Amino acid sequence: MPAPIVPPEIHGNGLLARYPFLPQSREWLKILGAEENITLKTLISDPYMEPARNRGKLRLIEMITHSEGVDMHSISDIHTREGQLMEIYSFLFAKLIICSIGDEVLVSRWAQAEAELAEKRLAIEGDKLELIAKTYIEKLVHNPSDTIQRLKIWDGKGNVRRFGYKRGTWELGIIDFVELCSNISGVRWRLSNHDVSNGWVKLWDEENYCSDAQLSRLLRERIKLEIQNDAIIQIGKLGDEKIIGLENYIKMVKETLGDFQKKELELSQVDQDDWPPCMHKAINELARGVNVNHTGRFFLASMASKIGLTQKEAVAFFLNAPDFSESTTSYQVGQIFEMDYTPTSCEKMKLGSNCAVEFGDNSLCDKEWLKNPVQYVAVKQGWKGKEIRNKE
Repeated sequence: MPAPIVPPEIHGNGLLARYPFLPQSREWLKILGAEENITLKTLISDPYMEPARNRGKLRLIEMITHSEGVDMHSISDIHTREGQLMEIYSFLFAKLIICSIGDEVLVSRWAQAEAELAEKRLAIEGDKLELIAKTYIEKLVHNPSDTIQRLKIWDGKGNVRRFGYKRGTWELGIIDFVELCSNISGVRWRLSNHDVSNGWVKLWDEENYCSDAQLSRLLRERIKLEIQNDAIIQIGKLGDEKIIGLENYIKMVKETLGDFQKKELELSQVDQDDWPPCMHKAINELARGVNVNHTGRFFLASMASKIGLTQKEAVAFFLNAPDFSESTTSYQVGQIFEMDYTPTSCEKMKLGSNCAVEFGDNSLCDKEWLKNPVQYVAVKQGWKGKEIRNKE
């Protein structure tokens, strides 16, 4: 989805510091670095930049652990030179460490964490939201109403639905909407559940999910992609070059990540060899930090229920998902277990691009009578039981 050729001008340095990934921030950053005499060496080792390094480390820990560690507010007054300096350079310091490690899964998780932080801020940005939005979306219209301040509650669980201001409704082009929400799970983001007129999609100003917050959620997808692509380009430029002074920070990130990933599953009731290819596909993608769509996530949770795994084991499948929230995932998995849903059919898995095989890749999946992955497990276990009886 192409962004506007010429993004709107942003004159407020506080706004650029809050959203340092914006293309408009690059020129200002050059001027800021020259005026303050901040070099790469200064950022890495100068005591003056210690607050920026500390906040940069916090951003990385939140990325790894999903601990909600990064406060949406800057540690210093964002309207002051010092506050702007610390906020934007904390982002750049975290980016420097991530690019030095050069791991694409970490890049994806870092981009996700930064995009989520941006979403929290955008939801209460008010009038300035339009400047940010029109940096990424060309067909966008705001239908204003009397500004009503909402109760701004942050529950620490990534919930922005009670965030923002009821300032009217947003409409965006249908192509923009479809592309932005393609990786967002949930029925809310299906095109059929929105008002569509003459190629425009309206985001209603609902009681518990204002239009500003909905637009911010869509922008999060584009922001993540922008941050991720920029980091990958920087990794390519670095190549095998090692930046002196980052060794301890890189070690910290790797050790923290290693400790977090020690939470492994102990699956006993069904041998993993009996799992269908689509189940392995979903698990492997989540482990790599891929944002599996709603169909794939529902399938994995319902499949775990059917084959006798515990809810805790099912939740563990999603630990490395880029948008993982333990409380939200535990609740959703619990609902699926409680309702005892039948896993998604093979036909719907194929339609949702969640099927792992083509015809001829797996003889059992090729059977016309195989309509659901649960049958795959039952047949595999039946074959295994027959082999045991034959040996006996």
